[in-house]
Amino acid sequence: MHIIFDTSAFLAGLQLSLDRVYTTQEVINEIKDKYSRFNLEIAISSGKVIIMKPSTRSVEKVTKVLNLTKERKLSNTDISVIALALDLQPSIVFTDDLSVQNILKHVRIQFSSIKINKKVEKSFKFKYVCIDCKREFDIDYRECPYCGGKVVKRRIME
Repeated sequence: MHIIFDTSAFLAGLQLSLDRVYTTQEVINEIKDKYSRFNLEIAISSGKVIIMKPSTRSVEKVTKVLNLTKERKLSNTDISVIALALDLQPSIVFTDDLSVQNILKHVRIQFSSIKINKKVEKSFKFKYVCIDCKREFDIDYRECPYCGGKVVKRRIME
């Protein structure tokens, strides 16, 4: 089983207790604090952390799932982690990001939370709704193009 880390796993220092973990350059770029960066550099130089670029095919698959679920909030870093997990199956991703966990659930990749002890139990999709006129959209508008009201993201259980 391949162990894949997102940023929160490195910030927690979990790489120090494992023999080998995988991640992407996008995750590495997010590690900014001196203590976490120092530990990360040691783990990379000792071969404990392997940095890989996910395949274009896996990135495209993740993008399709994002469109299907109408999840619009994932960053390129999040997408790269999920895509790498697809490339390295069987794999498990360490992340506290519930949106990432949701997409991992959709693509049937195992995951574990790090600090929050909260996990997505059921996969879900989203819709976007104007709180004033109640119109629904597939697009994440800041404000309703019809009435100017605030548009909010709502979870739809599958």
